Amino acid sequence: MLGYPHLSLTDEWITTDQLNHLVTGNDLLYGYSPYGASDYAASHHDTLCYTLALPIVSLPAYHLFSLFGDDFRFAVILLWSALLLAVLLMIEFWFPEYARWRGIPWTWAGIVSWGVLFVLNAALYRQFWFVRGVHPYDISVYPEVAAIVFTNSLAFALLAVVAFLIFREVLGSDRWGAFGLAATVCCSSYLFWSGNAKDHALVALLFAVALYCFTLYLSRENVLYLFGSFIAVGWTAFARPELGPALAVGFFLFGVAVAAGKGRWEVGRAVLAAAGVPLGTLPLLVNNWGLSGSPLVLPWTAGYAFATGREIPSGTENLWSTLIGHYTIRPDDLLSGLYGAFFEPVRAGSAAFFQVSPISFFAILLAGAATYAIIRKRPTGISDRDARLLAFFALAAVLVVLTYARSLPGMPTSPGIVPDMRYLSPAYLPMLVIGVYALKHAGLDGDGVREALRTLFWLVIIDLPLIFVVLQVIAGNNLAEQVTFVTTLTYIFLAGAAALYIAVLAKRASPRLLAYAVPVLMLFSLAWLAIVDFRFATSCWEGYHFWIPVVEYIWYIQYTIFPL
Repeated sequence: MLGYPHLSLTDEWITTDQLNHLVTGNDLLYGYSPYGASDYAASHHDTLCYTLALPIVSLPAYHLFSLFGDDFRFAVILLWSALLLAVLLMIEFWFPEYARWRGIPWTWAGIVSWGVLFVLNAALYRQFWFVRGVHPYDISVYPEVAAIVFTNSLAFALLAVVAFLIFREVLGSDRWGAFGLAATVCCSSYLFWSGNAKDHALVALLFAVALYCFTLYLSRENVLYLFGSFIAVGWTAFARPELGPALAVGFFLFGVAVAAGKGRWEVGRAVLAAAGVPLGTLPLLVNNWGLSGSPLVLPWTAGYAFATGREIPSGTENLWSTLIGHYTIRPDDLLSGLYGAFFEPVRAGSAAFFQVSPISFFAILLAGAATYAIIRKRPTGISDRDARLLAFFALAAVLVVLTYARSLPGMPTSPGIVPDMRYLSPAYLPMLVIGVYALKHAGLDGDGVREALRTLFWLVIIDLPLIFVVLQVIAGNNLAEQVTFVTTLTYIFLAGAAALYIAVLAKRASPRLLAYAVPVLMLFSLAWLAIVDFRFATSCWEGYHFWIPVVEYIWYIQYTIFPL
């Protein structure tokens, strides 16, 4: 809720129009109104070609805001303020061991600061217009944008909780869970996508739930968790239909392979657990049936066929043709696409996977170290339980990449794939789990994690503002130059951190040094977020300003000093 509710991409016109049509009762398959340009609508045959997953889950937020009318922004401020105060009070009374820093009760200072901040927000408050038909020409009236962005913010908050639970389950302590959560927030684009009307935050949440349930199955050997994972895979397919088949098949095969070592009875239970997939995909089937007339025909297929006068293919025919077409890989330029998507996009201003998530690169280093140990017939230092978990997360990341392998050659050059390789964003979480595990495998202990979190805190407080100012002085008006500058720094420090990691594995350096090197990488990822999600936040389509008035005026101050 610190973000800037807006539309970053023209594709978001589809989701906002769908929500508007849900509220007004208009056609859910056709009609770019009230959002969208005529040429964009014509290029899509006037078809609203997404599923209704995000618009449907945004309906509660829309109706909640409608109760407050043009003062819905104040309701958001009250909610944000209440949550912030609740966190401070919970730390003070439920976790008193964290409520003192060198004997100083920082939580009480935080509560006083909270009061000052609330007064400032009230003094700087101005309405966001919500009600249509009241203001002239409905200028600056975007109720659907507000509802969807608020829903994405909630999805991000829930994603953070699930991410913490995953890291805690895999790595075995709350401290590692907190570090993994910090890595997820800093070294991914999830925070950015929580501030607009794309579905990437929702997809990441549903995918994370599937990962968490499968993790619990591997750790606790309860088949009900596997069943829950398959249900979440079905939900993920509702939000992103192209991602569902790969996840369903991959998770099923891995689950059966794990169960095979426990006997036929366990294999049978794993096979039965896969019934969760059709149960989870029920919303998608109903969505398809309502929009296309067939549960197996996706909306854009039916919409394009209707618009062009072609016959709609039968359900099974359409399903197989869609799957075959989508998972057909072009091997001739696949390697160049992988390099561009993960290391160096061609398009200026776009960020590669490992630039946004440098800690994920430690997953590659861990894989290399384990392979080297196996070749030399040495112990890897990874237990059987951890090996299963790591293999699963590696599979999950590969399945995401495989889903979009056909698009990889064009992804680094596409003007619509900004600010990161957004279709690959679900892979951030599983890669980060392996990357953070790699740090623990190298010998970083609980005290080292605490030192890393402390280092990250001071880097954010002191160095992040300095980096932001330096970027504005060097290239204040140029998004691409600022991204390039941060990318260069990220890769230089990543090379140094990778060399340090190898030295630690070779017993040539102390693992404690990683507690100071890794937070620097996280800092550069935050600097990238500060560029795309704060400095250039207003470079967008329809939308409001920042939810929180104090943040809005901080943006105005930096804009006055460094005008765009």
